[in-house]
Amino acid sequence: MDDKEWRTFVTVVDEGNITKAAEKLFVSQPALSYRLRHLEDSVGYSLLLRTTEGIALTPQGEIYYDYCKRMLHDREALDHALTSSTGKIQGTLKIASSINFADYELPALLKSFREQYPDVHIQVKTAFSHQVVKMFNTGDCMVAFARGGYEVSGNSELLLEEPYCLVYKELVPPESLEKVPFIRYQTDASVSNIIEKWCAEHFEDPPIVAMDVNSMSTCRHFVRAGLGWSILTYMGLGSCKDKDIYVSPLRSKDGTYITRDTNMVYTKESANLIAVKTFIEYVRDYYKQHTVVDDSIFREYQS
Repeated sequence: MDDKEWRTFVTVVDEGNITKAAEKLFVSQPALSYRLRHLEDSVGYSLLLRTTEGIALTPQGEIYYDYCKRMLHDREALDHALTSSTGKIQGTLKIASSINFADYELPALLKSFREQYPDVHIQVKTAFSHQVVKMFNTGDCMVAFARGGYEVSGNSELLLEEPYCLVYKELVPPESLEKVPFIRYQTDASVSNIIEKWCAEHFEDPPIVAMDVNSMSTCRHFVRAGLGWSILTYMGLGSCKDKDIYVSPLRSKDGTYITRDTNMVYTKESANLIAVKTFIEYVRDYYKQHTVVDDSIFREYQS
């Protein structure tokens, strides 16, 4: 057995579906099924159960899955140790990132990093922050960018704080927002909780949800079309920063900004790897030099 078989089995289990795993591995479904049958024959046990909802592990499959994860981790550690001994900045860098950080920050960050360190192989997975934290805690990535202050089993460094923002096409008194259609978007539960809490503190009744959309980007376009108002994180404003809509920082009752944190998390062990260590230091320096929030875009209602 080799790392190709270990990685194949881990991918199938993680995807929970043969079809999705085949797409991710860039093989046909029949070819992947053949690989799995050959693998079970060589191990001598049935490892997977096919169900109507996908696949499940047999008791032997659970043992073999843990073995594959461990062997892949050990193989990666060996590769990093060998490359580190050359003194050259190279190796594999596995990153998990929140969707919004990946949309608005990660492309420029990774582009500039790769220009300086072209021999580092970068792998990226994106998800909601609570899913990113789960990936990190289960060892599926080396560095994670998570938003919202989740607990993690590693070192956590604050990269930036950004305000939540009221966004609307026509500037109206805050107390009048109850009468304006509200545009809600699919997001992390921690963001939804902040929005709901603010609305409860400022309105007698919940806002009228006129539209449910699947992303902040769609929500932003709807606001720009004058279809309603919403609450976005500053990072999610995107091109709205060109002042074609009104943007006001979200404030608590005492007048302070309500903000959302973005943290970089990593383990002490991964930080010993040359590619990971170099990336962590690069990100620190990058955010010392880049200002994310521009207060000049804010325009608040003046009574």
